[in-house]
Amino acid sequence: MDFFNEFSKKVSSVARSVTEKSKESAEVTRLNAQLRDAREQLEGLYARYGKLCYALRAGGGSREAVEQLEVRIRAAQLEVDEIADKRDAAREMKRCASCGAVYPKEARFCSACGKRLPEDAPKPEPVEMGEYCPGCGAKRENGEAICPVCGAAFDAPDEKKPDPVPRSAPGEAPDVEEPDEALD
Repeated sequence: MDFFNEFSKKVSSVARSVTEKSKESAEVTRLNAQLRDAREQLEGLYARYGKLCYALRAGGGSREAVEQLEVRIRAAQLEVDEIADKRDAAREMKRCASCGAVYPKEARFCSACGKRLPEDAPKPEPVEMGEYCPGCGAKRENGEAICPVCGAAFDAPDEKKPDPVPRSAPGEAPDVEEPDEALD
């Protein structure tokens, strides 16, 4: 009986895996169609841009029309890039920053140009919310009224406070008065 239970679990697992892959494939196909349409639209805008620039150079045409078309071209290019990024993410692929080649997300080096690929940065840890000193940025602990680090009032109105601790310029030692005994 255990054999049939294990077999049933494996068949179920394979069926889920096939279903997930089918969904991913359908998503990639949909994104490929969107990308193709967006690229065709961009190519049409480039063709219109060429005609407008030629007309402008020949003495006709409008500079404003060319500038408006440039804005539309930038927007279309951003849309193409966004769709390509979504497709790459759906395919679990990334692009090389140096040459633009596509590589698996696990790769360490680009197979096209050989550059070392950046590793995913660790996700930042959540920052604890709270109140901070307007003078030095120290965290307020136990509801104090005065900052124990710099002496600024926590509840003071937002105004520029003078720096309570004199700071020296980088590379310059602060002026410190030495007692006369140290000179002997």
